[in-house]
Amino acid sequence: MREIFISDIHGQFKAFTSLLSQLNYDPKKDQLYLLGDYIDRGPQSNQLIRYLLQLQQIAGEHVVFLKGNHERMMLDAFENADDIDVSLWIQNGGRETLKSYAGNRVLKDSFDEIHKWITKEFAEHYQFIKNLENYIETNEHILVHAGINPSLENWKETPEEELLWIRSPFLENTVSTTKKVIFGHTPTMTLQEDAEVWFQPDKIGIDGGAGFNKQLNALIYHNGEYHTESVTIET
Repeated sequence: MREIFISDIHGQFKAFTSLLSQLNYDPKKDQLYLLGDYIDRGPQSNQLIRYLLQLQQIAGEHVVFLKGNHERMMLDAFENADDIDVSLWIQNGGRETLKSYAGNRVLKDSFDEIHKWITKEFAEHYQFIKNLENYIETNEHILVHAGINPSLENWKETPEEELLWIRSPFLENTVSTTKKVIFGHTPTMTLQEDAEVWFQPDKIGIDGGAGFNKQLNALIYHNGEYHTESVTIET
């Protein structure tokens, strides 16, 4: 069985379905792992979440969904709007997500009115986002959106905030686990000269910068070997 890992789709629904087609993805035979940041920045967050819900029904346990920091920002904005600066999410791609759900309402209605309408009219989407996992461990890999704290003796004690947001401490230090960590969150073109998958002895970064109109990467693991596929984001 092939294991396929994709992260940071960021509302690029067309690119995602194009990549699955390029992979000849079979939801009954392939194991698909999606590592968060489905929403924000790109234009089709609504369509993407709807598609993921359909995929969940078809593939069952053969598809696994993790949470990203952008899902966390959306949940914080919707659930703690009185206590946080909602503009943090809005300015980091949330506006595009709201537009994909509410259209022109974002120009005339208050944020409070829009978010209450979305959670009512798209309750299944909202519950999907609320129920996402922070990490998963397979026989060979640790899967997480941003990374793990390499200074902890037990990586599973990494706080959620670091699992979703960590960068330098994870990227610049060796992870002392027996399994490679596959992660997104940090676009690989900030780690190397291109947006291809970033391979290291202890970790593999797969975020190709789809949220910045670069490319969407897939890492494939089959019979103990890795290979990659990607699609360029069309603007």
